[in-house]
Amino acid sequence: SHEMAFIDMYAPWCIWCQRLHPTWEKFAEDVHKLGMPVGIGKVNCVTHAQLCKDQRVMAFPTLRWYKEKNAILPDYKQDRTVAALTAFAKRKLEMEQKYKDWESKNAQNPGGKARTKPFAGDSRPEHPGCQVSGHLMVNRVPGNFHIEAKSKNHNLNAAMTNLTHRVNHLSFGEPITALQKHMENTPFMRKVKRVLKQVPDEH
Repeated sequence: SHEMAFIDMYAPWCIWCQRLHPTWEKFAEDVHKLGMPVGIGKVNCVTHAQLCKDQRVMAFPTLRWYKEKNAILPDYKQDRTVAALTAFAKRKLEMEQKYKDWESKNAQNPGGKARTKPFAGDSRPEHPGCQVSGHLMVNRVPGNFHIEAKSKNHNLNAAMTNLTHRVNHLSFGEPITALQKHMENTPFMRKVKRVLKQVPDEH
């Protein structure tokens, strides 16, 4: 019944979704009292798993704005308070109204100079994912380490999240940096060169 909608896609077992529930309910009540022309809803991604899969829900909760049934990305990632959610909805509606006014004025004056088009909250691609770099201190004994995706504010949907990693460089030992010429023939560098000779060219 609304051109715009703000949807909470959640999973009942998700602790962050459980914490958001009373805030979202109060937010929906305030939107109704203010008469804001936006639908506020919730989707249980356990009950409606295929729908959430089609919508590519990768974490819970996912708070997503829709315009004419089309998702407007990126998803909401600001404070999860009634005030912040209400302010976000108001900004979205204000920008949409500015866009409609722009369309109307340009339609009334087709031969005149076109006005600057206001940003109406069109979808933008999100960041492709995490990028990990740094150093890891490990004991000099056989073992392994794991890279795990976590979030402080979401539960990741493993079925929809690409958790594969491409390792560009992984080495053990002291970091090798550009050395001055007088250091090139040190015992350490001679040892490094001996080890590198044993590494196949394809590596």
